[in-house]
Amino acid sequence: MLRVAEAAAELAAANRRLELLVTIDALTGLASRRRFSEFLDQEWQRATRDHTSVALLMLDVDFFKRFNDTRGHQAGDECLRRVAAVLAGRVKRSSDLAARYGGEEFAVVLSGAEVEGALSVAHWIRAEIEAQQIPHGGSPVSEFVTVSIGVAVMAPPGPGSAELLIAAADAALSSAKELGRNAVVAGSAAAGVA
Repeated sequence: MLRVAEAAAELAAANRRLELLVTIDALTGLASRRRFSEFLDQEWQRATRDHTSVALLMLDVDFFKRFNDTRGHQAGDECLRRVAAVLAGRVKRSSDLAARYGGEEFAVVLSGAEVEGALSVAHWIRAEIEAQQIPHGGSPVSEFVTVSIGVAVMAPPGPGSAELLIAAADAALSSAKELGRNAVVAGSAAAGVA
């Protein structure tokens, strides 16, 4: 009987470690893409129920491929960890989440935030990452690593998909890049953004 209980405890511990592996990005320590998707859906449903808003910041390290080409992949990994540390240092509320979205792209969910608050967080993040003065060497924008950030804030129109919010934030991120990078852009009302 004791061996069965020990085996069950070991299995439960292994399952907890496995769950942690799929919800945390190993390189940055931020939430994984999977955890981001689950969290955003959860917050979208809560906002629908409570008639509140959800803000999403999508950010991309500017010219990251050039960074890796000039500084090497180990330096690239360290750069991503430093960007992640800035995000983790800013996103403190349990109702918010910073995640690695993919490659050099990150996402920040700010539950209940309005446009002004989300923009304030985005501008702070952009400035703080630039203030880290991580030498770039391959960027035409700055001698240091910079980020472009797209911001979208929506009050869900009803049950549905948070993909609308992701699309709006991604479109705003594309606009920030088109403006020359190292910029923050909020999505337009035409895209369904509050």
